[in-house]
Amino acid sequence: MKMKYYKLVKLKNGKACILRNQNCEDSNEILQHIILTSAETEYMLSYFDEITMTEEEERIHLSNIEASPDELLISAVVDGKIVANAGLSPVSKLDKCKHRAEFGISIEKKYWGWGIGSFIMSAVLEIARQAGYEQIELEVVTDNQRAISLYEKYGFKIFGKNEMAFRCRDGQYQSLYLMSCRL
Repeated sequence: MKMKYYKLVKLKNGKACILRNQNCEDSNEILQHIILTSAETEYMLSYFDEITMTEEEERIHLSNIEASPDELLISAVVDGKIVANAGLSPVSKLDKCKHRAEFGISIEKKYWGWGIGSFIMSAVLEIARQAGYEQIELEVVTDNQRAISLYEKYGFKIFGKNEMAFRCRDGQYQSLYLMSCRL
């Protein structure tokens, strides 16, 4: 079963937002989103100048996920522009881990507080259940209280902490909480 999603929602400010699967034609816009969100905050895994994937490589990546029975990429589209992305993928394809999925999300800072994260979380949890996943896992920077609150609202619990997970360019370290949600 391919993991498909499409839903029109109304955001807190009354604007319409489309939640939908990403596709090959989104490759350039997705890359620009990744670069922008990586530049806007210290909470992302990479710095904006580390995003070296070409548009063609991103197109192939999106095509592979589009065809996958157990992976999903969702975009939130406002006024015709992709403003958020989320991904769900298996921790492993091995039998012992097939019940677990990893989750990640990025929302452009301009759109924080609009309710997009909540709509994406609801969608991802719904799809994960339909796909037969029993647990979703994520990592979040420990001082990213906005994200932690969102995850806890949807049933995620902290189960561990990686003290020196990120080493920033200024020499400082960021800790990550390990969180999971049983479905």
